Amino acid sequence: GKPEPEVFLTAAGRLGAAPASSIVVEDAEAGLEGARRAGMKSIGVRADVALAADIHVRSLEDLDLGAFERLLG
Repeated sequence: GKPEPEVFLTAAGRLGAAPASSIVVEDAEAGLEGARRAGMKSIGVRADVALAADIHVRSLEDLDLGAFERLLG
């Protein structure tokens, strides 16, 4: 369970993606902590509270098209 990173690492492994090249989209602090522990970038989506993510938006509609590219640099 979150914040253990195993679920994110397993998903990345099944997709053949390196953790450093993966982005987690989450609405909970525990999930964002799991992403950090997995070595992944994160996007926090939550309207009522600011999340400790690399990028925080209130809604996915607020996420601009370049967000993923910026995170992967």
